[in-house]
This record gives sequence, C-alpha cells and structure tokens, in this order.
Amino acid sequence: MLDLHHFSENPQNAQKQENQRTRLTKRLLRESLLELLKEKPVEHITVKELCELAELNRSTFYAYYNNVPALYQEMGGELAQALLDHIRAINQGGGVDTAPMLAYIRDNRERFRLLVYRDEYLNANQPVQRQIIEGYFGLAPELALPCAPEEREYFLQYLYMGGTGIIHRWVQNECGLPPEQVAGLIDALVRRAVSG
Repeated sequence: MLDLHHFSENPQNAQKQENQRTRLTKRLLRESLLELLKEKPVEHITVKELCELAELNRSTFYAYYNNVPALYQEMGGELAQALLDHIRAINQGGGVDTAPMLAYIRDNRERFRLLVYRDEYLNANQPVQRQIIEGYFGLAPELALPCAPEEREYFLQYLYMGGTGIIHRWVQNECGLPPEQVAGLIDALVRRAVSG
C-alpha cells in the first residue's frame, strides 16, 4: 500500500532544503563579489571569475541573476534600504539625526565603500546612490528654506548632494574622523545654507 503521509511531508522538506540551498548559493555569490570588488570595479568582473571564486557553476549563477551588475545592484539596493530603515527607526518623525546615521555607515563601511561609495567621485546617477537620495528626501524635515516654493526641490538637492559628497569622501577616507565630527560639519553647512 502507498504511504501518502510520506508524500505529504516531502514537499515541505524539499522546499526547506531548496530555500537553504538558495540562501547558501546567494551568500557564496555575494561574498565572492565583495572579494572581487576589492580588486576591481563591477564592470570588469565576469560571471566566470565570480563563479570560480564561489566554486559554483555558471548555470547556477544564471538561475538567479542575468549578469554581475544585477547581483551588485541587488546587494547595493538592500544595503541602501537597510540604511533608510535605520534612519527611519532612529528618527521617529523628528527630522534626520546625522550622527547615528553616520555611525551606521561607519560600522558597515566596507560594504558601503564597495557597494555605494565605490567611485572616486560622487555619482548621483548611480542607482544605489539615487535610491538613498530619494529615500532621504522622503525623510527630510520640512525646512524653512530661503527660496521660492518652486525652487525648493533644487535647494534640497543642493543640500543633500553637498552632505552626500562629504559622506562619500569620508567613506573613501576609511571613516577616519568620528561620526559626530562629520555630522557637525554637515549640520553646520546646512544651517549656514538655510539661514541664507
């Protein structure tokens, strides 16, 4: 007689094993990509060398991603979202407290350096930086800005890009200054710009 109980449990176990296998595979690919990013930009990393480092075959890679930049974008997007979630959690409607945000970046500086602030100069069109900019605008307090209402978007972009440029340089310099000092610099520059 056929044991139906065995078949009813098997799909769950198979799915659990598949989920574990997927997580392990993605973790190996992510760790390997971070290692390769220490040596060269994502544009020069091939699927072949990524798979060799991860000890996976290329068909496994293509089961999850179309190309290396897609994996890079996913990792950067998740890091950007984690930063925005952190900012939202520490700033319950009272604006944005810069020092804890910078402490979070410092504590994860290697990932931020490799995935977000990787270029020598700030590139606001890079998708991960764009995600942070747009998310940050959504969290920005309603500032009294010294500009006409139709100029507000431009003024906020100016303020944000200046602050982001400072953070970018700070990360490129291995977060050498304390977060509180960098936060004070950013806050002082914003206050000076806003006061007109």
